[in-house]
Amino acid sequence: MTCRYCILHELGHCRKTNPMHNEPKYLRLKNGTVLRLTFDCANCQMLITQ
Repeated sequence: MTCRYCILHELGHCRKTNPMHNEPKYLRLKNGTVLRLTFDCANCQMLITQ
């Protein structure tokens, strides 16, 4: 799934303004599901895969 909402931007770690931050690579949900996050900063998009 691709979304325009970027968790890096919300955390204040946007690569466009500060490329030195380490981004979260995985998102763990309450039910135990782990989602992999990939960032396409050139297009301001975040890709979520399982």
